[in-house]
Amino acid sequence: MKLSTLPAACPSGSVSGACSPRSRVPVPDGPDDEAQKRAIANAVWTDLLWLMPTGRTVTVTVHDGRVAVELGPPGPMPEAPAH
Repeated sequence: MKLSTLPAACPSGSVSGACSPRSRVPVPDGPDDEAQKRAIANAVWTDLLWLMPTGRTVTVTVHDGRVAVELGPPGPMPEAPAH
């Protein structure tokens, strides 16, 4: 992970605490990368996971405060039971 910063403004309703003034400081590569990855994963788990469609890959990319979201193809449709 190269130098990274969080956006200048925290999203409203964020309960993870991942966006605080102290966390906007650039974080260099180092032993804290794993802790930062866990913190980001926890924030996604608590704040975003419920928004993501089941059975599809969701890719979120953040660069320079811009967020891009891609949805993978939907899985096969379940077969309707024959009556």
